[in-house]
Formats: sequence, structure tokens, C-alpha cells
Amino acid sequence: MIKTVVAVAGEKITVGGSVAIDGIALANSRIVKLDGKGRQLSAYAGGVVPDGQVFLHSPFAGSWDSRYFGPVPASGILGLAREVLTYDP
Repeated sequence: MIKTVVAVAGEKITVGGSVAIDGIALANSRIVKLDGKGRQLSAYAGGVVPDGQVFLHSPFAGSWDSRYFGPVPASGILGLAREVLTYDP
């Protein structure tokens, strides 16, 4: 998975129709009720990101990220992804 770390320990996540971090709306963070195959999705309840964890996000509407599974251990971050080439016909 390639995701962006958008919140770290101590930051407050609020989840409604979309996500806010410390009261600031996160762009492209709309919560959807069903995945691409029509399966029910449950949104993360929100709260403060615990020590040693991060909140991940991708602007892609169908992304499976912390909007749904919540914060994850920072120790699981393997590295930094860098864009090499982008092609958009």
C-alpha cells in the first residue's frame, strides 16, 4: 500500500461524512458506505491518534485507508515512495 501519513500521535481525528484532523477538513476524504463490490464498509469512529501510530490517507475515493481501519503502527512504514514518472493520457 502506498498512502500518505496525514496525522501523527496526539492529533484528533473526527469522522463524519468525511475526515477532519484537529478540526481541519481533509480534502478528498469522503466516507463511502459500500466498496466497489457492494460490500458494507464501516468508518473509523475517530479519536486521538495514539503514541507510536499514524493515520494514513489516499485521495482516491475507493482507497482502503485509515478512514476505515483507523491508525496503524508507525513501525509498519517501510519507506518513502517517490514519484518517478507520471503518464496521464
